[in-house]
Amino acid sequence: MAEKGLPLAALLGRGAKYSGEMSFDGRVRVDGTFTGSIFTEDRLEIGESGVVDGKIDAATLVVAGTAKGNLRIRDLLIVESTGKVYGKVDAGNMQVEPGARIKADIQIGIEPSAGLGETG
Repeated sequence: MAEKGLPLAALLGRGAKYSGEMSFDGRVRVDGTFTGSIFTEDRLEIGESGVVDGKIDAATLVVAGTAKGNLRIRDLLIVESTGKVYGKVDAGNMQVEPGARIKADIQIGIEPSAGLGETG
């Protein structure tokens, strides 16, 4: 899950719980439970024990745990074999490993403002 060249800027450890808003630069990993909204121009990683419930707006998201809510991923969403994604996904690109579970409305590579598929 680690990306070479981008050091870990912060970690919400296993068993930790946080509720609120978070904005950061660099690579951040969640192994605990986060409820609220997260914004980053960089990389968010949700570890196998991690749960993020709310709004995620990130350049890159790697899910090995659980992501629930509205996900806006500008570059790449990676759902690893242990990952679970629920809710609404709008991503530039998506990579899904065998074994991953997804129950979501998904748009890949489509600008939200394009209005494709919308009615009245």
